Amino acid sequence: MNDAQLKRLSKIKILVSDVDGILTDGKILVSKKTEAKFFHVEDALATSLLKLADIPVSFISARFSEATKTRLDELKIKHYFQGCLNKVQALNKIISIYNLEYKDVLYIGDGFVDIPVMEKAGFSMTVPEAHLEVQEQADFTTDKSGGTGVLVEIVKYLLQSKGIYHKTLLKMREQIYDI
Repeated sequence: MNDAQLKRLSKIKILVSDVDGILTDGKILVSKKTEAKFFHVEDALATSLLKLADIPVSFISARFSEATKTRLDELKIKHYFQGCLNKVQALNKIISIYNLEYKDVLYIGDGFVDIPVMEKAGFSMTVPEAHLEVQEQADFTTDKSGGTGVLVEIVKYLLQSKGIYHKTLLKMREQIYDI
């Protein structure tokens, strides 16, 4: 990430992300009665760091999934929206909840349905497997792939851009690990 991108990223006040293809690799195991997805354990580190830095995090998924609900509840995410093909409507609810503006949003997505939100966000990111059109819209493409803990990479950039990465790690050590 270059200095100009870091400067723009430093103004972000909330992280909003898609789920499938970002927190997961996009694959869904479906049977008649259940659905399963693989989430990366490091997502919990990323959301914890955001909470320690007082940066809200929210998720918007075009699909409804019990697996997603279970994971986001486990991560103690307050505001997430599922079954939203029009993700801009969900984003509008999120920025209203937090009394923010589009320019305050870092949005992470990988599909065509994410492009309208990416166009409105103050900064947008995607993963290497995203559609070419999404990569062209994004301000930055991560090194890590969806479902491999990419959220940690993104949060690290965000906290570094604000000059609070090491302070947040120290806060984590003191408050969570009691070191």
